[in-house]
Order: sequence, then C-alpha cells, then structure tokens
Amino acid sequence: MILKNLWSHRRQNGWVFAEIILITVLSFYFIDHFVVTTFDTYFCRPAGEFEKEHLLVGQTGIKDFSPNSSSVGEASLYALRDQIRALPEVQYAGFAGHIIGQGTYNISSYASEADSTRRCGAYMQGFLLHEQFFETQGLTPIEGSPSARVLSEECPEGGVVITRSLAQAIFDSDQVVGRRIVEWDFSDRALQEQGGPVIVSRYTIAGVVEDFRLQQNDRYAYSILTPVIQEYATPQMLIRLKPEADAEAFINHYQTVSVPVGFPDGRSSASLLQAGNHFLYSLQTYKDWLSSWSGNRDYNLTNTLLGILLALFLLNVVLGTLGTFWLQLRKRTEDIGIMRSFGAKRRDIFCMVWGEAALLTLLACIVGQLIWFQFAINMDLSDGLSMSGTGRERNWVEIFWLHYLIICAIQYLILLAVVTLGILVPAWRACRKRPVEALQHL
Repeated sequence: MILKNLWSHRRQNGWVFAEIILITVLSFYFIDHFVVTTFDTYFCRPAGEFEKEHLLVGQTGIKDFSPNSSSVGEASLYALRDQIRALPEVQYAGFAGHIIGQGTYNISSYASEADSTRRCGAYMQGFLLHEQFFETQGLTPIEGSPSARVLSEECPEGGVVITRSLAQAIFDSDQVVGRRIVEWDFSDRALQEQGGPVIVSRYTIAGVVEDFRLQQNDRYAYSILTPVIQEYATPQMLIRLKPEADAEAFINHYQTVSVPVGFPDGRSSASLLQAGNHFLYSLQTYKDWLSSWSGNRDYNLTNTLLGILLALFLLNVVLGTLGTFWLQLRKRTEDIGIMRSFGAKRRDIFCMVWGEAALLTLLACIVGQLIWFQFAINMDLSDGLSMSGTGRERNWVEIFWLHYLIICAIQYLILLAVVTLGILVPAWRACRKRPVEALQHL
C-alpha cells in the first residue's frame, strides 16, 4: 500500500527524494565528525585521568628587561618558584616548558627494541626535571614503577616515561621498566633515501604512569614523556593546591591585576607573587587554561562552524519537507476523506503518511550514502590521527565498514526524526478533518 501510494504520487515525492539525497551527501561528513568526536570525548576516556580541580596554570614574566637589571637571571626565577611552594595552600609547584594539552608534541612510531613488528604511533612531549612535574600535573605511576617524586627528579638521560596503554600495546604488559623502545622514521625522505624506515632514537623506559591524553578530545592515550632542558627565561608554571584549598579564592587573592613594567603600556605590576625581577601573572585553573589555549579555540571554532552548517542543512530539510508534504496532503484531501468515510482512524491515516515518509527517506538515504561512499573509500573515516603500526586497541571507528554502516544508521535516524517533524503538522491537520469537509474537494 505504501509503495503504491509513493508511486502514484511520484512527481510530488520526487522533489523530496532529490532533496533528501542532496542533504544526505552534504551532511554525511558533519554527522560523522560529531559522532566520532562525541565518542572520543565522552565514551573513550582513558583510565587514570589526573585530578584537575586543584591544578592551576600561570605565566612567569620579567618586570625589567634592561641589561642593567641585576635580577633578570635564573636566581630570581627560582626564588619565585620557592616562594610559591612555601605558600600554605600549595602542595606542589614547578616550571613547565610545555603543559599537557598545550599541543606542543611530536608524533612518531615506536616499537620494542626486541620486536620491531609491534610498532605503535605515540605522542612525545618533554618535561623539566627537578620541577615536581609528575606530582604537580597529577600523573600517577602504576604499581612496579618508580614513584612520581623519583620520576620528577631522577629520570636518567635517554630515559622516558610512558603510559600504561602504550606499554600494553607494544609489550603486552605494563611491567616494562628498564626495557627499551626505538623510534622509527617513516617519512617519505627516509623511505626514498634509505629504502625503508630507519631507527631514529633508542630510549630506556624509566617509568609507567596511568593513562592520560596529551591531545584533548583524542581517543588514544599512547603518550611518552621525556626530560628536557629549560630553554625559556619566562616559563609557564604549574601549581597544585592542597585538597582543602579553594582554587578560585587562591586565584582571586594572588592574581596579577595589571600589566607589568616592560610591557607596551608601561603600567606597574600589582602581583603578590613576585621575587626580584620575576613575577607570576595570568593565573587560572587548568580547565580555564585548556579552554583558552589557541589550539582548543581553533578546534571549538571549527566545531561551531560545522554545527551551524549542519543546523542549516537540517533546517532546510524541515522546511522543505514541511512545505512539500503540506502541499501533497492538501492535494490528497479527497483520499483522506474517502478513507475517513470508510471508517479509517486518524492513527491509521497518520501511520500511512509517516510510513511513506520513512520509506522515502530510507531510499533517499541509501542513494545518498552510496554516492558518499565513492568519496569515503578514499578518505580516512577514523576522523583522527592515523597512527602507524599494530598493537593498538581497535574499536568501531577504525573498522571501515563498521564505521560506515554505523554512521549511515545514525544519519538515517536523524533525517527520519527531522522528516517526522516536518510532516507532523500537516499530517495532524489532515487527520483532524471531518469526512464531510474532506469530501468537499471531490
């Protein structure tokens, strides 16, 4: 019955059919992006995420940049650090050249020195020794690994600290302290000049910590931390407050409220956290710092733009479907009158109209998704970093066909909901007509 009705009104249905095909093709990427991002962010959180409520981020600065200033050097910088560590609310504090989530990392392929076949892509980021990094950041060593204090103070040259997931991916075990990993170069240059991938560096695993993510909203926790030398005269500072401390009250009390001497407007500093020529400013919670970081701003802006485009597409479907079905139902008023005169219930009429819309949407989605498939087979549907190698956990996002079919199903359900919304008003109005009113159109 539904197929017969669709065919008998094929000219009117053709416009809706073509429109839904177009929307299916154009909206597939946006829906894919949001579904995968949502899965990564809310359903794929690695275990052991560090505690962020009492973690603060600040920036050190210099009040006087003149060569005659006697306290531009490291002495006043470390005096400022020691002053902050001595505050009653502070549990740990230290300098950090790069902070987790800042986006300053390298991505390479790593493997066990004894088995190069188990390669796994991972992020690498540096940390400063003797700066209570692991304690302040909140990274937790697993059982069998040196403590956070030892890793912060005594990580040897050539030593690295890796996450539990990376250890499991490469070694099938998290008890890997003392074992060695190698970094591989798969660049086009190496492949052309060396005839294949080459080993770049070798590292000894000094410790293993619970999983965390160097890149926000990423689905993997394959990360490596390596000790580096301080290269900045005004490094960033991490501060971890004691559990009973109030982060907002601490910031309100010690925050710099004006720009220091040496900045373009020349105003003086009002910071309470200063030692010699150095001071601390832009103090904020780690959560606020993440949201303000440029990489995350760009990411959020991209998501916003994609969301606006997707909303416009869906609005177009609603309005187009509403207008088309409204016109169709007005032309089919006599059919509805005959059905009502023979005792058809309003529910039966609505189910017939909705069934036609659902089937039409299904057929249009299939055609549109097959058109998109021609593009999808040449694209990375994982919507994330393509980490080379084996040994990492796989989920539906990495399996092409499963990924494609799940997104197709989700897209159909979304479009079906939108089409249902579009026909709801005209179908309801048509069903409410009395048989006498409907038969007047005969």
